[in-house]
Amino acid sequence: MRTGLLGGTFDPPHTGHLILAEHARVELKLDNVIFVPNSISPFKTTRYISNADIRAEMVQLAVSDNPCFSTELFEISQQGISYTVDTLRYLTAKHPADTFILLMGADTFTDFPHWKNPDEVVSLAQIAVGVRPGSAHDFSSHKYRNDAIFLHTPLIDISSSNIRQRVREGKSIQYLVPWAVKIFIESAGLYRG
Repeated sequence: MRTGLLGGTFDPPHTGHLILAEHARVELKLDNVIFVPNSISPFKTTRYISNADIRAEMVQLAVSDNPCFSTELFEISQQGISYTVDTLRYLTAKHPADTFILLMGADTFTDFPHWKNPDEVVSLAQIAVGVRPGSAHDFSSHKYRNDAIFLHTPLIDISSSNIRQRVREGKSIQYLVPWAVKIFIESAGLYRG
């Protein structure tokens, strides 16, 4: 099995996440893509994030209509700060015959050398970086440039922080998140302040 992994805080999961995952699934001929919501991102320890169980439920709702997408709640079950290397150790032990492809955006790849044990990460998974058209990122001198596949992904300018802001301002988030996630956010009263 060729399995894509897309990790993140997913507060909330949005259409951009799904488009990146589906684009990578098709372009890289992946059998499936697993979404891995983190417990606490090591890069977001100073800001409030929604409860992990709520974010996990939103991710499960977001991927529920695609049989090639699923969720893995290992990082949430471990609690504390989530590190991709720990998740990859767990998944490669659980599925030793699978090939894992770690999906990330260009901004995340820029920070990748600062991750916990990046050398081990690239030994456990292939990295695939989604680069938007017209991106100003220059990875020619990036330490892990030769360990990455670069995908030209559709230009979708959606962010979780923008969605949270729109909800606080009472603006529509229709089509920015999957319908089921929109209904969940509204019924749970998330992000209102």
